Amino acid sequence: MKLYFIFLLLIILSTTLPVKSSITFEEPQPETPSTPRVLNTAFYDDGTIVVRIVRVNYTTPSSICVEERLSIRTVYPNGTTKGFDLSSDTLDIQPFNFCLLPQFNPLRFYSVKENLLLITYVIAEDVNNPYTYNDWGMIIDLDGVIRSKARLSSSFVNTTTNIWLPAQDSITLNVHRDNGFLRMVPKSGTNYLILQQFVVDENDVIQTLAETYLDYNASPIEAAATMDGGYAIIFPDYEPITSTFDPYMSIKGFFLQNGNPEKQGPFVLYQTQNQISNIILLDCDFTKVGYGQTCILVFNAVPATNQNTFVKIDFLSTGTVYNTTVFQNPADLTDFSIQALDYGGYFLFSTTQPSSGSNLDLYGYILDDHGNRYNWNLPYPSLTDEGGSIFVLPNNTLVIPQPEVGQTWSLLTTDLYKIESARDHGYGNLHIFATTPNISDVIDPSQFQTLTVKYYDKVDLTTNRNVTILQDDGSGHGIIRQTASSIINNGDFIKAIDDYTIQITVIDSTFNQPNTKYYVKIDDGFVKSRDLQEPILGIQDTAWNFITMPEDSGSKGITNYYEKKVNASSINGKVRLTADATTYFKTFKHDPIKVKEFFDNLTQELANAVPVSPGRITSNLKHEIDTTVSPEQYVISINIKKAKNKTERSVNSVADDLNTLIQNKIVTVIGTGEFTNYLDDQYGYQTIPRWIEENLSSFLISLAVNIAYIILAFWCKTFAIYSCCNAIEKFVTTILFTSVSAGSVENIFESSLFFVTFPFIVNLGFAFRIVFDELMRHDIRKLIDELEHDLKEVDNPTEPEKDNGETKLINKFNRSNSTFTNVVREIRKELVRVKRELEDVNKLTEKLKDVNNKLKDQNRNVKDTVKELKEINDLVGELLQVDDSMKELLEISKYLDKLENSLDKLKKIDEESKDTVIRNIIETFTGSLKGELEKIETPISKIKDELRNVEELKEQIDEAKELINGLEDNDLTKELLEGFDDLKKEMQDFNYHAGSNNDKKSGYEEDDVVEKCLNCVNFTIEIKDKIIEGIQDRILEKVQDRIDSNQQKKYRKLSQWLRDYKDNQVIVITSTILAGVDTSHMELLGSNLRIAIPSINFCCFKTKRIDIDFDAKLSHAAKNSLYWGGIVNLFIDDISVIIIQSYYVSQVVSLGYTPVYTVAKSIIHLFTNLYSISKHKP
Repeated sequence: MKLYFIFLLLIILSTTLPVKSSITFEEPQPETPSTPRVLNTAFYDDGTIVVRIVRVNYTTPSSICVEERLSIRTVYPNGTTKGFDLSSDTLDIQPFNFCLLPQFNPLRFYSVKENLLLITYVIAEDVNNPYTYNDWGMIIDLDGVIRSKARLSSSFVNTTTNIWLPAQDSITLNVHRDNGFLRMVPKSGTNYLILQQFVVDENDVIQTLAETYLDYNASPIEAAATMDGGYAIIFPDYEPITSTFDPYMSIKGFFLQNGNPEKQGPFVLYQTQNQISNIILLDCDFTKVGYGQTCILVFNAVPATNQNTFVKIDFLSTGTVYNTTVFQNPADLTDFSIQALDYGGYFLFSTTQPSSGSNLDLYGYILDDHGNRYNWNLPYPSLTDEGGSIFVLPNNTLVIPQPEVGQTWSLLTTDLYKIESARDHGYGNLHIFATTPNISDVIDPSQFQTLTVKYYDKVDLTTNRNVTILQDDGSGHGIIRQTASSIINNGDFIKAIDDYTIQITVIDSTFNQPNTKYYVKIDDGFVKSRDLQEPILGIQDTAWNFITMPEDSGSKGITNYYEKKVNASSINGKVRLTADATTYFKTFKHDPIKVKEFFDNLTQELANAVPVSPGRITSNLKHEIDTTVSPEQYVISINIKKAKNKTERSVNSVADDLNTLIQNKIVTVIGTGEFTNYLDDQYGYQTIPRWIEENLSSFLISLAVNIAYIILAFWCKTFAIYSCCNAIEKFVTTILFTSVSAGSVENIFESSLFFVTFPFIVNLGFAFRIVFDELMRHDIRKLIDELEHDLKEVDNPTEPEKDNGETKLINKFNRSNSTFTNVVREIRKELVRVKRELEDVNKLTEKLKDVNNKLKDQNRNVKDTVKELKEINDLVGELLQVDDSMKELLEISKYLDKLENSLDKLKKIDEESKDTVIRNIIETFTGSLKGELEKIETPISKIKDELRNVEELKEQIDEAKELINGLEDNDLTKELLEGFDDLKKEMQDFNYHAGSNNDKKSGYEEDDVVEKCLNCVNFTIEIKDKIIEGIQDRILEKVQDRIDSNQQKKYRKLSQWLRDYKDNQVIVITSTILAGVDTSHMELLGSNLRIAIPSINFCCFKTKRIDIDFDAKLSHAAKNSLYWGGIVNLFIDDISVIIIQSYYVSQVVSLGYTPVYTVAKSIIHLFTNLYSISKHKP
């Protein structure tokens, strides 16, 4: 049933009723009339009160039972209340646990840990068999959520009567509640006590720490938590008296270390030789006034008197007694209880049943260590309910449950007298003299780098206790900002600055919230008495608290405005996993769901640690390898979103705090988080600058360099310059990427290394093929001479050979078969090359003829004439590039007849007497070579015929004379002049080379051609003289520059170029290696560049003069290799590298400049490679 209770009253009573306050609650009206009763109470160290409410179940008249539900009400120190009701079905608890047996209650609860209750109950396998009863424990939080259940032990059964006796066990909480509790329970049928140590772990599960047995024969037996975190079992021991000096009775104790089953002792704490009639009370607990633990022993001596003897025994956790006090007190209270007070003295109280009614009268007072009595400020006696669950809070507040009325129950509270109030400064610890800052101070975090605690007595630091600084979040639990102990970082955070004072170093991120309340907790045992070496209590509530200053609005200048704008945007950053965390991450890095879950949990813990609102700390789920450390560690992405409103902290301050928290994880929640503990504190949190801001200078330099490449290419009038420079830079950046960056992403380094070396090897192969193919190229004229010589030997055998006739001839062929075959094959290869070169000549002459035909058109205008003459100029310029081939072709033509004659001789040999190999060679190569000769004759004749077209060109120029004279546009005139001057020089060069290769077979006279060309040029000069009047000297200089450049333009075949520089190994090797970087470097050989480096002769250092003209013309074989090399590079280099580098860019956490620039260079190289492929396409 849902609880509806109302907080009715919290009143300071008047002086007529000297009560501190009264808290009254009204429960909702039940279905059956029943008054709520306060059955049990408990409390926490911070003063939180827990009350169990029961209602009598009138349907079970045979026994006193309550309704089968667990009803808990919680009253917090700030006055807020809450509660829950759980039915027996929800709890899964059998009904007999809700029946109250005389003096015993099967179902009890303990405030075992902050926000958690331990519920003890019994489960019977067979309710009719007491030996099947087992004690169980259940952990429930204050919201009524069941956390865990665990079996504790078998229930106690009186083996004489076979009756189950519940609640025979006792539970003692550890001085540090997080360390668990001790449970003592008698073992059925024996004199043994089972001593069980339990702890409630971080998952709220009850775990067994240790278990042992204790043989006991006396009572009462008492357990107490010791200041060192262990337990003491105190009991009386009556030894037989054998002499007058033997004690009659001793108080002894066994000591247990937390988690250790081994008992230490017994130690004698007190002895008396006086006879004792009976021990009235033995109560032991740790003390907050002195040191260690205190036991109060109350007994009656023999002979009996009206005085009770009180013995106060002060002893240490080691079992050493350092003080004993004995005093007498009137026996005015019967059946009383005693409770040690945190502020000194003891509260004695007892309850009696009045003559009428079920409520109880409460009597009590305070005693100091010397028997002095102090009365309370309540009526004497005071009324309490029939349960009489009286208790005293840690702040010396007495809480008395009041008689219930209707559906209302209440608690009466009053402050008891504080004997040691002079030592109380508000910390709840009488050992602390002062702190810095003081309680409720307002501090400036920027000026507060340390906290200090000063004690009354000399103290020493311990090694296993902490100081914790928390931020008050209003929940009562706080947010941990920093936790430190004296052993962390060799005492850098905690150290003693004198005998009485402890200093605590505060990191920058601890007080990072303005206008916020913080408080400091100190573990019990954080320090110990120097004299007694006994741990001292700490501060376990919010007593030591202070507030940070409100945030300064700051100046309104431009600097502040800029900082706000920068902080208004999100930033990216990265953290590094530890080596162990990296190993763990590798187990699921390929599982997207687990990876996302990992990052979600990590970012949530980081947001809680800063703290910032959820969602401000995110991740793009990327990770990379940190190549600077070994073993391998991952760097992962952590980003910070911009503030959503003005109250949230800026991204820069969040980044600074995050870095501080991680670097100091040993003292922050980063080190205790399940996922944040995976972060490497040496790395911290590193922001990733915006890419353009970090790499702007590099980008501008690269842009300038690439512009310089383009300018150089235009200056040299060849695109190959830019292609080669880009290829070299791309090759270098790829190597840098591979060696520096590629290792950051798995498998990228190996792939990048392969696609750096493999394309280089392939390109080098193409380069070697081009170079060696050209260097090893044969002179077809020499091959024809060699073939003719071999055929003469076959055609003119020696005399002995004539006797044998054709048989000897065949043997001759057999002996020279290998040499002859190779020569013929090489001839065919060279003819293939000659054929391709002739194709180039034919194409050029066809273009020239086409332009000439256009010039014959009567409808052409001035601009068309200029355009056509420029085309002639360009075509003649191209003819210069095949000039070397023309000379060789005209000379080769002289050998064609000789080759045909040699082949005719082969035909005269009897086919039947020839060896099969010779016949196949002749059949194969005779037809092929003859066919090639026929194909060669026609292009050569066409070349010679084109020379005759010069006369037609002269007539076409005459027809254009009138048009040229009428030109008024200086720009067009200038273009005409350039064309005429170029044509003059080119015709002279062309005529010179053609005349040196006169072919008698054609019957054409080159001298006549030269004469006609000169006439054409002279006529052109006359026209030029009339037109150049009025043209500026500047234009004439440009014309002359072009003439000079054309005079220098001359090309050689690649094979000839390589032979010319065959002695300069540097050039050949350098060209080949550069071609290994990219085959496009071979294009530089036809760029008409010139490298001139003077010789150096300095001391012992000498170099040769270098003067190289890159004026080679690439052969068809070289162009073919460049074409296929480009195709291959397109796949093994460009596309592959772009894919690899793009994958790297998509995976890497922080992107540097080199990978991006390398990708850009690879893309540019891809397009230049496509251009080269289209250019050299066969």
